[in-house]
Formats: sequence, structure tokens, C-alpha cells
Amino acid sequence: MTALSDSLTATDVQRVALKIFFESESAVDPRAIVPVFHRWIQTQAVDGLLIDVADYTHVPSGPSVLLVAHEGHYVLDRTRNRLGLRYARTQPLEGAPAQRWTHIAQTLMHAARLLEQDNTLEGAIRFRSNEIEFVASDRLLAPNDPSTLAALRPDLESFLGVLSAGDGWHLSQDPDPAVRFTVRAITPKTTSIETLSTRLQSV
Repeated sequence: MTALSDSLTATDVQRVALKIFFESESAVDPRAIVPVFHRWIQTQAVDGLLIDVADYTHVPSGPSVLLVAHEGHYVLDRTRNRLGLRYARTQPLEGAPAQRWTHIAQTLMHAARLLEQDNTLEGAIRFRSNEIEFVASDRLLAPNDPSTLAALRPDLESFLGVLSAGDGWHLSQDPDPAVRFTVRAITPKTTSIETLSTRLQSV
């Protein structure tokens, strides 16, 4: 299969990850997130059946700290040396694609707000509110080529419109066909993670 065919639509794309990025002035040692994720398990601070924490802080690029849950994984990620927080859904969700991605974004924004508010971390953490990365993890179903973006674009734009209260987003696809389908979305207007979370909760 080289692309989403007529019989496969965005509805079939279930294993999706969303990532938001740290502001440039946010300086956090990834190792400091390990005890934070352990505390989240102890206090059930985030959604899901939380299982364990994996420490990959010795790896220079890619997943750095992983909080494993049954439904999906919370990841402090520095792929391409861009530090951010990613939530990767591993279990199916009901509803239309934009509704499912909104649910994933709600989960991600809640975790991001907890990190921004965590006073045990040295230095303030802030996330960029006008940039988000979308990844479809199923390479066979959603290969990283232009036809996949064409098939997913309407639902992506519907989902992103909720985040930006109707403002437009510029979508750019990773051109490397060897990687998972990855789209970076940027909008010129900035706000706060709290505002994004409020918009998502109102849907």
C-alpha cells in the first residue's frame, strides 16, 4: 500500500501522537522529569492506567523519558534536538478523527500544564502554544507521502481550528519517506497552554 486508498480514510488512522515544544528560554534537565513522572503514577495525576517510567536520558536524540500507560505514552522527547512533550495514543478511540485528536490533545495539554506548574523543577517550563506536531504511527496505513496529507488535511484543519479558535495554520510535512507520517502545524498567533486546554475542554 502506497497511500490511503478510497477504502481507507482518516477514520482508520488510530495510532496518533501529538507533540508540543518547549519555549527556547525553558531550560530543564530531562533527568529531572524522571521523578516527576514517577510522582504522576503515585498520585494518578494524568489520564490512563499508568504503568512505569523508562529513562532514556542517555540517548542524545529521540524519546528521553517515557511514562508508559495502557492507553498511550507520555514522552519527554528531543527528536531532532527539539525538546518537547508528546502524547502517543496506542489504543483506539471512538468518534470522528477530529474528535479523537481533540481528546488526545486534551490529554497532552493537561500534562503540559502540570509540568508548567510543577514547582519542584528548577527553572520555569513554558510550552509554545502556536506549534504542534502530528504523527501517524502506522506506516502501512498512513505512509509519509503527499496523498496521506491530502486525505488527512480536512480533519487536521478541523482539529487545529479548535486550538486556534478559527485562526489558520500552516502545515508542513516531513519530506523523508522513511519516517512516520509527520506534519508540523504553526499559527502566527500565540496564547497559553491554559487557554488551549480551555478551548479543548469546551468542545
